[in-house]
Amino acid sequence: MHAHRSLILILLCILLPAACSFSVPSIVVQATPTPPPTPTLRPTASPTVTSSPTVTSSPTVTSSPTATLVPLRPTPTLLPLTSEQRADLFDQLWTLVRDNYVYADYGGVDWEDVRAEFAPRVAVAGTEAEFYVLLREMIERLDDDHSRFESPQDVAAETARFNGDLNYGGIGALVRTVDAGGLIVQVAADGPAARAGLQPRDLILAIEGIPFVDTDAFGPRGPISAVRGTPGTTVNLTIRSPGSIPRTVPVMRRTIQTNAFVEVETQILSGTRVGLLRLDTFNAENLARRVRTRLEQLTAETSLDGLIIDVRANSGGRVDMLLNILALFNDGGLIGSQSGQNFSANLAIPTGAVLPQLVGVPIVVITGPETVSAAEMFAAGMQVTGRARIVGMPSAGNTENLRGRDLFDGSRLWLAELTYQLPDGRLIEGSGVQPDRVVEADWWEFDPIDDPQIQAALEELRRMRGAANQTASE
Repeated sequence: MHAHRSLILILLCILLPAACSFSVPSIVVQATPTPPPTPTLRPTASPTVTSSPTVTSSPTVTSSPTATLVPLRPTPTLLPLTSEQRADLFDQLWTLVRDNYVYADYGGVDWEDVRAEFAPRVAVAGTEAEFYVLLREMIERLDDDHSRFESPQDVAAETARFNGDLNYGGIGALVRTVDAGGLIVQVAADGPAARAGLQPRDLILAIEGIPFVDTDAFGPRGPISAVRGTPGTTVNLTIRSPGSIPRTVPVMRRTIQTNAFVEVETQILSGTRVGLLRLDTFNAENLARRVRTRLEQLTAETSLDGLIIDVRANSGGRVDMLLNILALFNDGGLIGSQSGQNFSANLAIPTGAVLPQLVGVPIVVITGPETVSAAEMFAAGMQVTGRARIVGMPSAGNTENLRGRDLFDGSRLWLAELTYQLPDGRLIEGSGVQPDRVVEADWWEFDPIDDPQIQAALEELRRMRGAANQTASE
C-alpha cells in the first residue's frame, strides 16, 4: 500500500520493531469493560537502537572498557488463556478490524478469507506465545505500515520504554536503515558507541564482516539482531564516516536504558545567528515542555535571525504532541482534520503557548523520505499556516492515524482508523509533504557544515528576512 523506503526502529534487545503510529489520547478506546492500563502511544517506524565499539577519532581502534554482565529486565510472563478466552480474543480482534478499519475494502484484503484461514490455526495453537504470533500475523495481513497487534509482553515493554524504565543490551545508538547501510542518527551520551568515537551520520556498512544490506544473511530479525546482545560481549562494525574511508570498530555491548537518548537538540549554527532544532520523535514524555525549555535557552544566547527545524529523521508519534509543539510557533489555527468510518475531528492548534522570542522569526522545516506520520503532519501544519517554508525532499506519505484499543488480556490493537487531510481536503497519504524548495541529497553523507539541505535552508531564511525588510520599508 505504501511505496516509500522501509524504515525500521529496533529497540535492542527487548523491544520489537516499531511500526508507524500516533493517536489523540481522547480517542484511545477501551474495547472491553475490563479496565485496561493507560495506553501508551507509540511512534512510527523510526531509528534502530544499536551499540558500537570504542574508537578514537582516527581510524585507530582502542580497546573497549571491561563491561559487567548485567541481566536484562525481563518482561512479564504470558498468563495462560483458556480455549474459550482465546476464541473470544480472536473474535474481538477480527471484529474490531471489520467494523473500524479506515479502508472499506481493507486495502484489497478479503477480511472474511482471513478469518477462515486463521480461525483453525488459532484453535490448535500450542503455547500462548504461538497464539499471540498468529494474532500478530493476522493484523499484518492489512499491510498498511501502521496497524499492529501487541501481546501483553509487547505492551509492558512499550510502557517501560516510554517511561524510561526499560533496559536492553546494545551499543547505545539509534540506527536507521537506509539504502547504503545502517545510518547512525544519534548516540547515547557516554554509551559504548560514543566511547568508540561513533557519531551521528556515521554509516554501518557491515556487522562482523557481513554487509548490512545483506538482510537475508541475518535471518528474519534483520541485521540489527547481530548488533544487539548480552552486555559484556563485543560486536565488530565496519563504519564509514562522511568523507572518510571505512574502518573496523569493535564495540563492547553494555546495558542501555531507553531514556539514554536525547529527543530534542538545539544549537546556534556556526558563524550565524540561526538556531537549529532537531526533533527525532513526537512520542516522548513532556516533549512540548522540553522543546520550549531548549528554545528558551537558545534564544537567551542571542536574538535569532531564523530557526531551522530538522525532522528528517523523525519517526512520528502522537497527534496531541505535534499540536502542542505547533502551538509554540502558531497561536491557534487548523492544520486539517482526521476522519474514518466512525469518527471525525478538526485538528486545532492550542492557543496561548507561543514563544514570544520567536514571534516574527522566519522558520524553515527540513523534511525527507524518513519524515514519517506525525512528523509529516507537523511539517504540513507549519506549511499550511504559513509559519514556515519547507526545504528538502518529500516526506514519506504515510499518515494514517491509529486508535489504540486495550484488550481484556493486556494485549493491544493499534488500528489505522483515520486519515489525515489538509484544510482544503487534500490527502498527503502516498505523496507526502511537498517542499517549497526541493533539494535532493543523502544528507548523512555530509558533515553538518556542508549539508546541502541545511545550506539551502539558510539561503531561504536570508531570502525571507530580505522580503520582510523590504515590506517593512515600503
